[in-house]
Amino acid sequence: MTPANIIMGILIAGGFFVSAMIGRLFRKTTTGIIIGGVAGIAVSVVVLIYGLNNVFDFAAIPVDS
Repeated sequence: MTPANIIMGILIAGGFFVSAMIGRLFRKTTTGIIIGGVAGIAVSVVVLIYGLNNVFDFAAIPVDS
């Protein structure tokens, strides 16, 4: 496991903390859970989309010509 994998895992887990912080901003519990959950998942997905390309080398498919 490389340091890049560890940092990426921490960033993905950070989506939970974003969810909790945003959830606390709303007075109604249901609203906080829904909006906070969506925001937390969005943060984790963004980290995955932009982070996977930098952590793992996706090799191009070799084409024989």
